[in-house]
Amino acid sequence: MSSRVDAQIARLQARGWDYGIPWEAVELIARSEDCRLAAYQCSAGVWTIGWGETVGITPDMRWTEDQADARFMQQLRRYAARVEALCDDGARPNELGAMTSLAYNIGLGAFARSTVLRCHKEGRRDDAARAFGLWNKARVDGVLTELRGLTLRRGREATLYLTPDADGPQPRMPQAVEPESTMAKSPMVRDGAAATVGGAALAVAPLADQLGQASGLVATIKSFAQQVSDFVGVPLPYIAAGVVVYAGVNVIRWRLRQRQQGWA
Repeated sequence: MSSRVDAQIARLQARGWDYGIPWEAVELIARSEDCRLAAYQCSAGVWTIGWGETVGITPDMRWTEDQADARFMQQLRRYAARVEALCDDGARPNELGAMTSLAYNIGLGAFARSTVLRCHKEGRRDDAARAFGLWNKARVDGVLTELRGLTLRRGREATLYLTPDADGPQPRMPQAVEPESTMAKSPMVRDGAAATVGGAALAVAPLADQLGQASGLVATIKSFAQQVSDFVGVPLPYIAAGVVVYAGVNVIRWRLRQRQQGWA
């Protein structure tokens, strides 16, 4: 199948048409849709022909390559123009290409209501890219099902959306990249350690006056500790110290787990 699709893609490129979006987006859509010259039912049960054309298609339809390619070009230009109009302030070529691919697949109406478009219009590009992944399901035998093909397509679209345009400003890369920061320098770890050490210190310090004047977070700790103290019969300062130590240890553990998973 790969060689057949490659030949179809080469045929599209050789036509030299203006598709209204970057070639990378055209190829992305074409590889996702495939070109069939006889009508068939897609995985969602919709009659389809050519490069994913579904409007007015009947089971007995057959097209030529010229018909399929010409309709594809016309539809891409129509979709691109509509998507660009929906963007209000416009979109960069790769952004437009990625969103046109999404709209071509889910329909202009669905795209107009999508989180992708809303985030794009609000200038939240990272959020818009992530939102492509929300459109990876279809009804199969009446059941809403995540389809691997859609998941892969959404990933390619999100990648294209975030790809700088060849003729646009490129992100400036630093000449030297700082090494990964040590955990000892992490503000969260330092705060956790301070809470742990501070809590231990509280356990051996006379805290009656401090707890009596507590406010904010300390007041919250005091309130909780007082309830525990009343229940177990242990003096309030020791319970308060234990709460602070417990919180500090858990902050450190959470931060270490984040580092191990590559989040921060």
